[in-house]
Amino acid sequence: MEDSYFRRHGRRLHYRDPAVHGASVSGLADPGRSALERATRTARQLAEASLSPNTRRAYSGALRRLDAWLKGRPLEDATLATYLGELHDQGRAPASAATAVAAACFRARLAGDPSPAGERTARVLAGYRRTAGNRGRGQARPFGAADFDAVLATCDRPRRRGRGRESEKVALERGRLDAVIAGLLFMAGMRRSEVSALRWADIAIAAHVDGVLVTVRRGKMNQEGETKDVRLVKGSVARTIRMIETVTNPAPEDRVVPLSPKMVGLRFQAAARAAGVEDVTAHSGRVGLASELTKRGASTTDVMLAGNWKTSRMVAHYSAGAGATAESAPAWATAEHGAVARYL
Repeated sequence: MEDSYFRRHGRRLHYRDPAVHGASVSGLADPGRSALERATRTARQLAEASLSPNTRRAYSGALRRLDAWLKGRPLEDATLATYLGELHDQGRAPASAATAVAAACFRARLAGDPSPAGERTARVLAGYRRTAGNRGRGQARPFGAADFDAVLATCDRPRRRGRGRESEKVALERGRLDAVIAGLLFMAGMRRSEVSALRWADIAIAAHVDGVLVTVRRGKMNQEGETKDVRLVKGSVARTIRMIETVTNPAPEDRVVPLSPKMVGLRFQAAARAAGVEDVTAHSGRVGLASELTKRGASTTDVMLAGNWKTSRMVAHYSAGAGATAESAPAWATAEHGAVARYL
């Protein structure tokens, strides 16, 4: 790990390859060195591109803290397990421990080293989650169908801005975008970063229902875009999306919601407050989707497909109190015939 590693530099993660950065033989320049350096830089950029910006930032911070604690010691299973104990004693949430393990394993894989996380780390992390599950921000409050309807009914009403008040035209334009944001967060179960990154090229008209199909190119559970992740938005929000596209005639690579992930969350919270819905975050829509579909009778597999959840455990966690049960079902479906089309 001392010769080949990710290190933090500014806001980026850099891969250091000893084959490139080591001294040349007899002090003479290697004629192939420049080509090797270019290839290494390209490899580093491709490795960085395999992770979302948020994940890169999280991994970078976790590795910086881990390396500061190691003080040059080699990272092995027992050492990593001990570090998790240190994080536990500091009062850190289980998510911080899981991120530290994931970052350390990613760095090792990139360097071609064995994973530092073995059975001991796995057992310690499992115990960490059991004993410290109440730490951190906790699960977001569900934003359900009734909340969604309330936002749609009020989002285009004029609001106060500073000492003044919005005009009807400004409120209508803002309200349309707020409705789209709420629909993507709740009905499509998208994260705020996915909403911010959505392009018009990712929108298609559904053939069998009154809705639009939304392709999530990359997300938390599909960072490399390896799987086809298609969600459905139906009803008035789908019609609003089609109307905005018709009126603005955007380029395929233009963003549907031209806001940063943080602003997506703030706009959603403002729209919810204006509708009398308090204490929600951008992630509340995703939690609410799982809970609402479960209450309406969707199977666990249907819910997993609707929001691209990888495990039934997360669906059950989000749907606690809504009658969620784990069951086996065909592991295939299309968005147009999935849970959103049938239950919302």
